[in-house]
Amino acid sequence: MRIGVSEVFSAAHYIPEHWKCGKIHGHNFKVEVEIEGEVKENGMVMDFLDLKKELKEVLKEFDHRIINEIIEIPTSENICLEIFRRLKDRGLSVVRVRVYESEDKWAEIRAD
Repeated sequence: MRIGVSEVFSAAHYIPEHWKCGKIHGHNFKVEVEIEGEVKENGMVMDFLDLKKELKEVLKEFDHRIINEIIEIPTSENICLEIFRRLKDRGLSVVRVRVYESEDKWAEIRAD
């Protein structure tokens, strides 16, 4: 069974040597996370509140920051990879992370 949550954070970044994104600018990022597991006796894979709490803990390190201080080349792809890694490090059975930098631009990683 799979469940998912989403959360938002605001941050600035720049892509070194990029013709347009090389200047510092900001986004309101949206992050979707999907995990999988067995349905437990309580009828849940994981309480949505607990999953949301885990995601918020990871994202608070990015929120209102210059992401270049965390990730050398903070493309949406690298931000997605870093969030995926941090959630996995917290012991979650993550199967998908999608990071939107705007409504129509996103990066996604799936654990296959």
